[in-house]
Amino acid sequence: MSKDDDRAAAQSSWLPRLYTSAPALFCFCGMVTVMIVLWSLGFRLNTDADDLLKIHEIRTLLETGNIFDRTMPGIAQPEPYISHWPWIVDLPYAAFAWLLAPFAGFEPALMAASFVVPLLLFVPALYFYNRLIVAMGFAYPAIALPLALIFAARTFFEYAPGRIDYHNLQILLLLAALVLLLSRNRLSPLVNGLLTALAIAISAEFAPFFALVMVVYAFDWIAGRDESATGITSFGLALAIGAIGLFAATVAPSAYAAIKCDTYSAPHGLGLTAAGLSFAVVPRLVGTRGGWAMRTALLLAFAAISVVALVKLFPQCLGGPYASMDAYVRDNMLNRILQEMSLFRRSDFVLSSGFPSMLLLFVGALAPVVICTGSHGRSRPLVILALFSLLGLVLAIDYLRYFRYLPIFSGIGLIFVLESLLPHGSGLRRYLKSPVPAPSRKYALILPGLVLSAAIALYHLAVEPSQAAIPAAEFADSCDLDHFGVQRGWPPGAIVFSPPLIGSHFVALAEGPKVVTIPNHPSAMGIERSYRFLDPMTADPRAILDASKATHVAICAWRGAPSPSLEAAYPFAAALMEGKPPAWLRECPTDASSPLRIYSYRNADGSDTGCPASTLSAQALP
Repeated sequence: MSKDDDRAAAQSSWLPRLYTSAPALFCFCGMVTVMIVLWSLGFRLNTDADDLLKIHEIRTLLETGNIFDRTMPGIAQPEPYISHWPWIVDLPYAAFAWLLAPFAGFEPALMAASFVVPLLLFVPALYFYNRLIVAMGFAYPAIALPLALIFAARTFFEYAPGRIDYHNLQILLLLAALVLLLSRNRLSPLVNGLLTALAIAISAEFAPFFALVMVVYAFDWIAGRDESATGITSFGLALAIGAIGLFAATVAPSAYAAIKCDTYSAPHGLGLTAAGLSFAVVPRLVGTRGGWAMRTALLLAFAAISVVALVKLFPQCLGGPYASMDAYVRDNMLNRILQEMSLFRRSDFVLSSGFPSMLLLFVGALAPVVICTGSHGRSRPLVILALFSLLGLVLAIDYLRYFRYLPIFSGIGLIFVLESLLPHGSGLRRYLKSPVPAPSRKYALILPGLVLSAAIALYHLAVEPSQAAIPAAEFADSCDLDHFGVQRGWPPGAIVFSPPLIGSHFVALAEGPKVVTIPNHPSAMGIERSYRFLDPMTADPRAILDASKATHVAICAWRGAPSPSLEAAYPFAAALMEGKPPAWLRECPTDASSPLRIYSYRNADGSDTGCPASTLSAQALP
């Protein structure tokens, strides 16, 4: 071979060696490039109305500097809107914007934070995901990682620019907790206890996953694993200390006794503290005496006492975070949101475009479980993956909001499936080879997922889910708001009465009117008024408008020919959408391309509150 050939061979092997040494870095660059390109083309990946509220929350936190007061000034129902998210959720974005504001200005810094911070949070998330894949024992994790990311792209799009909801933080904390569970470092349980407290303080949505984290530590101690007593004690002490510290950091002293079931408060703090102390105390009581039965009984006894005490102290929280919501709002709005349903209530499951992806998710989620049912080759990392994967699958079927997290586990499970289906001797199969023996039958890994998909499909074919009539407010809130035009120069004190989704777009603006409601459960009173205002059964819509103290009405515009069916089903809403208001509303001028109609409310004395001055394209949206 000539020197030129040697040089060419060395250059050709340089890049693969570099990739193998840092696959997470290359995958990060690739994923970020894809997300930025899609963002620049106008695709909003995994976005929802919560991102619009977060912009308003972060802006308010920076303007007031008050970490305890979570009252949002732009939302007047007229009852004050108090956010159920603690300020620590806003901290990464607020800190970035605060540092950048002296150089770029306040609003540009806020927009830069909503773009950059999700990508920065993706760095540690991808690091932990790579560690998790390495722990599975694949022959070449550098090949397994990009494949898993492709399968799990839906979850990791939670780190796309503008995706500033709390979900990306929760995913990061869960991945870190899984890696710490697998670590043999003596400090890992201590750190995991703090992370568990932080995750629950952010939101109780991931409580089932972190309850399973606690179960793993408890099982290790019950089974008498090496250093398990030290591990469960460290975890418990950190959990209790973290729960108390976060309570002091997120709850104002004047609200220590307040009971709130939808945000971190006394019930959550006491529950975590009790769980942590039981983990720290029970091993000390038992010492080296007693077998697994005594250890299990003691832990269960402490858990039972804690649960009974919490139920006695806080019975109002047994109904969950939405217990105080009016039944009208629950039936007409909350229960109609797709992510609030179970899979069995989704009417379009079989014919939906997402059915193939759901089938893949089921196959990937159950593959580690199938492998663990074998008698040989089970490893601790694989068993833990199987447990969390099975829990994620159950949660996703019961509550569709968890489908956004299931790909974390299915992505890894699908690698096992792919390796089992590849021909023997193929290069890719050699790269994906793991020390875990696959079932002897070639299609054994995919069969449970296929059976589950078929069973749910047959259920939907046999039992048609009930579908309630679409509320008028939902129809009047369904226009394309991605590039909606808004009016500048609102009269002082303007308060816009609108369906919830339109309200969330107004509240995200840097300069805009106040709104009556947004689509979040702390705004339930405003939601009820907006739905009843457009409800054909409401005899006097004006009375509801008066109760909200609104000055304007905004509604999706129907700009085509009048629709007889729309007018028959929703006479009042159709009149507003078509530009035929009652005498006490006056239509304000808007662009012909605007998806909205805006009305000025004429007061009882005949005075007019005025209209916005001019049309402005969308501003300050993430």
